[in-house]
Amino acid sequence: MFIEYFPGMTLLHKLDVRTKLLGFIVITATAFMFTSPLINSLLVVFCLLLLWSSKTPMDNVIKLIKPLLPIFLIMIVLTGFSYSTSNFKSPTMHHVWFKLFSNKIEFTSGGFFYGITLLLRILIMVLLSTVITYTTPIEDILQFLKKMRLPHQLAFVIATGIRFIPTMEKKTRMVMDAQRARGHEFNSGGMIKRIRSFIPVLIPVIVDSIRMSDNLAISMLNRGFGAMDTTTDLVEIKMNKKDYWMIVFEVVILAIAIWAKTLNYGVL
Repeated sequence: MFIEYFPGMTLLHKLDVRTKLLGFIVITATAFMFTSPLINSLLVVFCLLLLWSSKTPMDNVIKLIKPLLPIFLIMIVLTGFSYSTSNFKSPTMHHVWFKLFSNKIEFTSGGFFYGITLLLRILIMVLLSTVITYTTPIEDILQFLKKMRLPHQLAFVIATGIRFIPTMEKKTRMVMDAQRARGHEFNSGGMIKRIRSFIPVLIPVIVDSIRMSDNLAISMLNRGFGAMDTTTDLVEIKMNKKDYWMIVFEVVILAIAIWAKTLNYGVL
């Protein structure tokens, strides 16, 4: 599941792409500074507030997160068993819930809560990237890449790849629905059979993607793409007062996080 850009008039829609990317870096860096799940939970709540303020469809966000749930569960189990009590400073994190294999492997409270922290960090990055994708036109991302001195051909490839992810996702769902209408089953049998069941989907999608890339290449050649070393944009991205105030706010958040880190806040 991939969230497309949706035009809007919210504050996040009006912010410059550079401001939003800086916010992504600041919040992600803050999440990685602290191992406490409490602080990272607060950051998740903040990200959800950003989603709500940008009017992002929560149903799409849930569909985006749902496939990650098994990974989150495995992550918690692995960290619970792999992190011993010596890795944590807090006495409450030294509690051992149970032991396996003749008491050789311990499932610790510290490992469990650190696993929660890891999944919250992933969740934060997913939610923030969703906010940026939903509120930022692909043209703005392309301009940003060019302003970073990236060759415009490479910037175009990256931006086009991002743009066609939701398109290919829709085509994949259409092919799967068409195959189901013909009586094809995707979730029956063992793992090998399930993998083979996606071959009737994979082949049409690959063929259609090749056809799309050929049409795009012809369209680009007809428009003289690559004839000039530089390109011009219809609308130039510019930062306004809201962007500068938001950047100040982001820098303050980062400074507070660094200060709290030096005082050993948010440590398991």
